[in-house]
Amino acid sequence: MGQSLQPEPSGERSGGRETAGEVSELERGLHAIVGSFYRYTEGSEGPKELDQAAFQTLLSNELSHQLTNAEDRKAALDMFKTVDANNDQKISFDEYWDLIAEICRVIQRSHYNE
Repeated sequence: MGQSLQPEPSGERSGGRETAGEVSELERGLHAIVGSFYRYTEGSEGPKELDQAAFQTLLSNELSHQLTNAEDRKAALDMFKTVDANNDQKISFDEYWDLIAEICRVIQRSHYNE
């Protein structure tokens, strides 16, 4: 451990591998996932969470290609209840991460033939 978890600009790749000191595509993607949660959270003190309006804004702005028709959009509105595992009317980072994992599973099944 002991290394910084901050994303850095990426340079040229060599043979499909990143050279020392460069951040991989996966690392940049992970930072994007975490950063997208915090861009939509509210409140300056305590744990950061998404209320229903912020959650819907995040879905609309960040996952619009995953929600391309009216049926998908209705499902997204219902998703808040599903993702809110403890029924506190807020989405914590852990609950958000469960949503991201499910979206990844859907992408894997639909785009990678499994």
